[in-house]
Amino acid sequence: MKSEVGEGPTLKSVLAVTAFMILACGAVRAAHWAPGAVIRVWIDPTGAPSDGGALVERAMKTWTAVADGRFKLDRSATRDASAIRVHFFTRDWRYGMTQARPDPKTGLLTEAEVVVAADAGGDALDHHIVVYLTALHELGHAIGLSHTADINDIMYLFRLPGDGERFFGAYRKRLRSADDIGSPRATGLSPEDVRLLRSLYDR
Repeated sequence: MKSEVGEGPTLKSVLAVTAFMILACGAVRAAHWAPGAVIRVWIDPTGAPSDGGALVERAMKTWTAVADGRFKLDRSATRDASAIRVHFFTRDWRYGMTQARPDPKTGLLTEAEVVVAADAGGDALDHHIVVYLTALHELGHAIGLSHTADINDIMYLFRLPGDGERFFGAYRKRLRSADDIGSPRATGLSPEDVRLLRSLYDR
């Protein structure tokens, strides 16, 4: 995609393709970035909610910390210098979507488009929680992780009525304030998320 996702026709095409990628994710062959890669991430300011960029950065730092040197997610000031591009959209039945593209020759991931819902119900804290956890989940796809069937995992695929409320509500109970979002006491990751990430990059 060479044009900005903020443009109408381009956004529609991104949503259509990424929706398919999310639904098919469980069957897609696992891929990852080159070991030790510094992965530049651009956060599109178009339609971004208040503190949206900061919350995405927290999600980037969370994955970088548990990767423990396997890769680093680093914010890029420009779209052209980035490998992962994060955009915001008005939520429909999805909270976010991702399309990660591997190099057909090496099988390694080389770029990804991530879309995160800019709007959510509830109060200001709920809104921040949804943006952070959605960014964490979608960046998980962007670095190669597939969905899981355990609601304790950030990579859980919502499939039952009320999953969203249970998932986000359980996270909120771990917070003392908005400052705890993405902190070591409330990373949003389960031990299984960490294990799956490290096993993917260590194979």
